[in-house]
Amino acid sequence: MQAEFVACYEATGQAVWLKKFIPGLRVVDSISNPLTLYCDNEPAVFYASNNKSSGAAKHIDIKYHVVKDRVQDQTIKIEHISTDLMLADPLTKGLPPNIFHYHIAGMGLIGKPLILEQEDH
Repeated sequence: MQAEFVACYEATGQAVWLKKFIPGLRVVDSISNPLTLYCDNEPAVFYASNNKSSGAAKHIDIKYHVVKDRVQDQTIKIEHISTDLMLADPLTKGLPPNIFHYHIAGMGLIGKPLILEQEDH
């Protein structure tokens, strides 16, 4: 859980920056809704969204608790997403070809996903 929570911390910093940067473009006055961060680790999502603590969280450095603060002040919200739906996976790990093509199609890098057909012989 610690690694995922640290990743949420890093993403939180980017979300805070985006919320300050976007109004400077003068396209919108402000971003009032929380930015949604997706995490495939349920304990990290639970820990970020609740005031409860767990044994797994006792080793998390105090600086990472800013994630909880940004969730409470509604700068961000963290939602759980299935590992199968994490489109960034091709950027971080090796995947079987059919799953790789599905994800890069989801990113818009290629047309529709290639479906590996099995021949019936």
